[in-house]
Amino acid sequence: MMKKVLTTALVASMLVITSAQAQTYSWEADYCSYKGDFDNKKYTLNQIKNSHYVMQQLGTLNLEVQHGPQSPAEMKQLSNKNLSALDNEYAQVKTKVEKLNVVPQAKKYKQDLLKSINNEYTTNKLVLLAYTNPAEAIKQSPAMCKSYIEPLLQNETAIQNRWLKAVEESIKEQAKDYADDREFMRSQRELAMQRYQEEKATNASFYARKDLISYHFNNCLVHQFYNPEIENVYTNTQKLNKSIFGKSFKEVCEAP
Repeated sequence: MMKKVLTTALVASMLVITSAQAQTYSWEADYCSYKGDFDNKKYTLNQIKNSHYVMQQLGTLNLEVQHGPQSPAEMKQLSNKNLSALDNEYAQVKTKVEKLNVVPQAKKYKQDLLKSINNEYTTNKLVLLAYTNPAEAIKQSPAMCKSYIEPLLQNETAIQNRWLKAVEESIKEQAKDYADDREFMRSQRELAMQRYQEEKATNASFYARKDLISYHFNNCLVHQFYNPEIENVYTNTQKLNKSIFGKSFKEVCEAP
C-alpha cells in the first residue's frame, strides 16, 4: 500500500486579536510557517484548527499500519481478535472525525476523509480475512483482486503457481514505467527473481501466502478504493486557506 504523508502535526499556534471582528492566526508545519487574518464572526478558531486537521489527515494513513506476519508462528496467531481490534480502532477514528466542527468550505473534505478512512479500514479488514477466513475475503473482495487469494481455497500447487505469476506480473507492470531503460529493468527483474528464489528456498509455503496477501492482494485493494492524491490535497489546502484568510494569507518556507 501506498504510504502517503502530507505534513507533520501542526505545532503550537499563535492567536492575536487585531480588531473586534478580525483575528490573526499563525501556525507551522514541516518547513513552512503560515499566517492569516480571519473574520471571527464567520469562523471560530476551533473550526479552523479542525479544518487544518482534516486536510492534514487526508495526506496520511489514519489507522495503524497492518504489517504482514513476520513468521509462520505470527501467521498462525492471526484471528478474530485482530479483526475486533481493527473494528474498535476504526470506530474510534471515525467518531473523532465525525464530531469535528469545521468551516463550511471544509465539509466536503471532511466527507472525503471519512471515505478514505472507511476504505483504509476495508482494505485492512480484507487482508486480515484473507489470512483467517479466505472464503469470506473472496466473497467481499473486488473482482479484480480475487485471483490473488482464490488459490488459498485450492491446494499448495495452485498457491505456488499464483505466487510466481504475481511476481512476473509485477515485473511486467514495472517495465511499463521504465520502457526506455532496459538495463535498469533487467537488473530489477534479476533482483525480483532472486528474492523470489530465496524466499521459496527458505519457506515457500509461508512466503507465498505472505506475498500474495500482504503485498499483491493489498496493493490491488489500495488501487481499487478511493485514496486522495497528495498533489490534490496540497492544492485544496491552499484553496481552503485563501478562502478563509483571503489576501492576508502568507506562507514562508525554508529549504529542507
